[in-house]
Amino acid sequence: MARRKKLGTQVLGWLILFTVAAVPLSVVILREKTIEVTAITLRRGHVEQTAPAIASGTVMPLEDALVASEYLGKIVRVPLDEGAVVNPGDIVVELSHTDLDAQVALAEANLRAGESRVEQARLAAKIYAEVAATQVSQTSAQSEWAELEYNRIKSLFERKAISQNDLDKSALALRVARENHAAAIANQQQNQVRDEELRTAESGLEQLQSALTVAQATREKAFVRAPFTGVIGRIMVDVGEAVALGMPLLQLVKASEFYVEAPFDEANAAVIKVGQKARLNLDAYRGADFPGHVVFISPVVSVNPDLSRTLNVKFVVDEGADKFIPGMSADVLIVVDEKDGVLFVPSESLIRQEYAYVIERGRAVKRKVKTGVGNFNTMEILEGLKEGESLITSVSIKQLQEGVKVRVVDQLEEL
Repeated sequence: MARRKKLGTQVLGWLILFTVAAVPLSVVILREKTIEVTAITLRRGHVEQTAPAIASGTVMPLEDALVASEYLGKIVRVPLDEGAVVNPGDIVVELSHTDLDAQVALAEANLRAGESRVEQARLAAKIYAEVAATQVSQTSAQSEWAELEYNRIKSLFERKAISQNDLDKSALALRVARENHAAAIANQQQNQVRDEELRTAESGLEQLQSALTVAQATREKAFVRAPFTGVIGRIMVDVGEAVALGMPLLQLVKASEFYVEAPFDEANAAVIKVGQKARLNLDAYRGADFPGHVVFISPVVSVNPDLSRTLNVKFVVDEGADKFIPGMSADVLIVVDEKDGVLFVPSESLIRQEYAYVIERGRAVKRKVKTGVGNFNTMEILEGLKEGESLITSVSIKQLQEGVKVRVVDQLEEL
């Protein structure tokens, strides 16, 4: 009896010991923590390598001018309002031009007088030329007749048919005829003086024409005209205001043609090329991407007041250009490289772009990865992961580590 009691006591002791020893193991098994994570299934697709501008770009009109005055005067008329569309040559500001009108009228009167003098000189030269030609012709005929007559009388004198006195008279007549003809020729040569007077009058007329041109050009400066087709962005003067030479009167922009200029970090100088695709965003159309491309890269790096160094790049908008207004700010992103059909992951799912976590049998497994092209949103994976694997995207969870048990949820609760 005593032996049975002792044996029962021993069995009871062993049971108690086993129970006490087994409790911690079950507690550990029951208390293993499962953390919640978000995850995606790895797949292939399109990935881009991008270079963002370090500051917002600016929409710049292709032509932007401060139209200035070329004359001193008082404004008498501003025919258009801000926002008006103008064509080349349209009057945008008119200055007082009463005295200039008078100068033009005087120059026109002087020109008419000069034209009259030229016409008189031309008519006189023509008349003198005709008279001189007639005299030469007449004296030439008279000289020829006198010579024939002298030869006839001389022949008669040699045959003793007439006296010496008759021969002397004929010789005198011949000499007078020849002298008259020589005088007519000399007079015709002197008529060149008339031609010179005509040329002098014509030269004076050219000077008067130039004077009129100068007067008209000076008067034209009172009418400030649009240099190109554009929109009046700002009017800086009022009627009655006196303006000085070179004083800006209004701003004219060519709003229909523009470009976007944005600064990029100098570190991107080696990868930015003319013709590369770009995406532009406007505050006025949040969420909308406007495609464009690089058209110009500054040949120099700008040193800014904060000693940073930037490279200015210009873009044109390929679609949606009607939404852009000169002066707007625009965020710009250049696509420097892109690939299709490659394995990619969200950039935020990588740790220092060296490691990633996948899920195997309900537990987190850490993988070393090798990346390719990518940006802030997506990154190409060259090695370390496979298509179809489940990738943990919430890598910022403190409890996430190798081998921890995980449970995938659609969204993590905010702390």
